[in-house]
Amino acid sequence: MSEPPYSSPSTEKLEDAILKLTSLNLTLGESVQSMNLRFDALLQRLSSPFPFPPPIPTSATSSSTPPATNHKMKLDVPRFDGNDPLGWIFKINQFFDYHHTSKQDKLTIASFYMEGRALAWFQWMTSNGQFTSWLGFLQALQTRFSPSQYEDPTGILFKLTQRGSVAQYLAEFEELANRVVGLPAQFLLSCFVSGLNPEIRREVQAL
Repeated sequence: MSEPPYSSPSTEKLEDAILKLTSLNLTLGESVQSMNLRFDALLQRLSSPFPFPPPIPTSATSSSTPPATNHKMKLDVPRFDGNDPLGWIFKINQFFDYHHTSKQDKLTIASFYMEGRALAWFQWMTSNGQFTSWLGFLQALQTRFSPSQYEDPTGILFKLTQRGSVAQYLAEFEELANRVVGLPAQFLLSCFVSGLNPEIRREVQAL
């Protein structure tokens, strides 16, 4: 009968250490794999439109809780007294677009924002049946209160030069530029720079 092979204590310790390391490595591998799966699931939940499942309504909550509604921001439009008609037309159109106002209601709502000579004009035009549409109203308002149609805003813009501060010059330039249609932005920029005072123009061109 042959004797079992001899193993030294150091060999047995080494084998035990290898077994422990192997077992630990497998455990760590399983833990890392489990963490990866959980992390992937979390990413999928966060990237979905509804990362957390909505609660299931019960008969008690569904009957007592009103449905959620989207509340729009409360906006206001400045009153129009006959000054800056183009600016007021822009704001009132933005206001109606934001609130999805119907064409039938626009004239009625606009009347609440009239005052002074603009209100007197609106009352006279309404009583004489001059407003047949919202677009017709805007055209009539622009014709009545805009600067003289005989003025050429493009020609005035080309001749405009800085007479006071840069802020004042910029305000005049923007007011005229809003009345000019079709000019490219680069051309307007060159026109603006050319109207600056020589000292400021040289600094701007250098930059």
